[in-house]
Amino acid sequence: MKNLLTKGIIVSLLILSLTLSACSPAAPTEDPVLKITEIASTVIAEMTQVAALTPSATPTPEPTATATMAPPTPTVAVVDATSTPTARPVVADALTDDAAFIEDVTYPDGTIVKGGSTIKKIWKVKNTGQNIWLTAYRLSYLDGLQDAKGMLYIHIPYQVRPNEMVELSVEFNIPANGKVVSWWRLVNVDGKPFGPPLSLNIVAGEP
Repeated sequence: MKNLLTKGIIVSLLILSLTLSACSPAAPTEDPVLKITEIASTVIAEMTQVAALTPSATPTPEPTATATMAPPTPTVAVVDATSTPTARPVVADALTDDAAFIEDVTYPDGTIVKGGSTIKKIWKVKNTGQNIWLTAYRLSYLDGLQDAKGMLYIHIPYQVRPNEMVELSVEFNIPANGKVVSWWRLVNVDGKPFGPPLSLNIVAGEP
């Protein structure tokens, strides 16, 4: 690049010198070629000094690409299709209470009873449920004529297992005359009634 620039300057100066020689009528006091050579030498020397003082361009290094770490591969849990699942506890349904009416041991429906007397009504029932009837089970008053002593419930006399039977009794003071009705029902230890209602259904008067 430097040689080309120098040659260009010399050629330009030569062209300028020849042009001036052709246009000037008088003979120059100095040889133009020598003058041009001197000027060219001076210009080249100055360019050399400038080039020596100009620092060389420092090449800029290309940026090094930083490798990006790939995200870790997530661990996938492998399920064994042949494994046996953990058994869950099964909560059994609460056992049920139930009863069946078997018969009126005393004073069947429609019996005529002397007015003003005291009688004991007895029902025979069967445990048709799944629980043992404890003595905390009771025969509870629902409606009609109340117990002779004003009791609203009567506890069963002993424990009754499923498929066993028991006789339940209530005392009544019979009025002078008329139809007499009283309703009762079994109740478990939680106070929940079960089984069919049991009734006294008689007529007070002269037998």
